[in-house]
Amino acid sequence: LMTSLLPACSSLCRVTTVGDLSVLEGRSVMIPCHYGPQYASYVKYWCHGSVKDLCTSLVRSDAPRGPAAAGEDKVAMFDDPVQQVFTVTMTELQKEDSGWYWCGVEVGGVWSADVTASLHINVIQGMSVVNSMVSGEEGTSVTVQCLYSQGYRYDLTSPL
Repeated sequence: LMTSLLPACSSLCRVTTVGDLSVLEGRSVMIPCHYGPQYASYVKYWCHGSVKDLCTSLVRSDAPRGPAAAGEDKVAMFDDPVQQVFTVTMTELQKEDSGWYWCGVEVGGVWSADVTASLHINVIQGMSVVNSMVSGEEGTSVTVQCLYSQGYRYDLTSPL
């Protein structure tokens, strides 16, 4: 009986998320963490660290806002049990925020490990464009939206 349950459970008894991400310094990111229907009422969490068992908890569904620094919430979580997804939002990312993160469902119990998925976030300095292909008719204007990291936010016209 147990063997027949394992294949059906393998796709439902886990957490999934996006792949590794690169994010411009100073920008925000939203990470979806999908889980099976049996975990709808369980506590979900988001933590930072290279080893799951030693990671630092940043936010939990039973306390959906992370610790405030200077009056701002840098990490927040929203759980949607109907859609079976919790979404983590991290704002104002800095280089030191780079590293491994874990979406987790707290299963609890001595013999039950938490259900988790990991991803690596790399916070980079640089520039990017929203759309790399633009077109327009001759004689008209086009708009190119450029994104840049916090390190490039200074006025080139002012004296140094």
